[in-house]
Amino acid sequence: MAKPLLSAEAIYDEALRALATDGPAGLAARSLSTRLRCSTKTLYRQVGNREELIRGVVSRAFASIELDFSTDINWQDSVRSWCQALRSALVQRPGLTSLMTIADSDVVITYVTRLIRVLKRNGFTQKEAVDACNVLVHVALSLTVTDVAVHEDTPEIFDTTIDWLIQGMEHSHREIGPATSRRRRIEPSDRR
Repeated sequence: MAKPLLSAEAIYDEALRALATDGPAGLAARSLSTRLRCSTKTLYRQVGNREELIRGVVSRAFASIELDFSTDINWQDSVRSWCQALRSALVQRPGLTSLMTIADSDVVITYVTRLIRVLKRNGFTQKEAVDACNVLVHVALSLTVTDVAVHEDTPEIFDTTIDWLIQGMEHSHREIGPATSRRRRIEPSDRR
């Protein structure tokens, strides 16, 4: 009787263990297939090429990360807390972070959903909250992945950047006004 194929989940779980012990080199097809006691053909059939494997590993890892941030404080501090929690989770997993690209921003969707709720509760429209979170995810991931890649921890630059984004959100939110989706109309006297 033929041996049943491994599930993609089992492959991703073993790939995460390999990443933890051997770093990104542990994700080489031959190395991983040896660990799984399967052929590279089985590996490729179940998870696709190397790039698809890596995207799946990143997604699987994020599914198990608990990102705890404060939601019962003002929205500015919630945003700051969310960004710092994401950075902390990534810095603690340099092997995982080394695999990430901005294409992996979708893996933080569960955490973003909670932040969107905080912003909406504080008068942001759905579109404003989503737009703000898209920028926050992009910036937080980009800065952190870069810091980890160059082995340089610059939390003060990260914090300053997030503070500037929050100030921009405050300014935009004041311009638009709470709980309205209308943009401030530009009057002829505003144009120069």
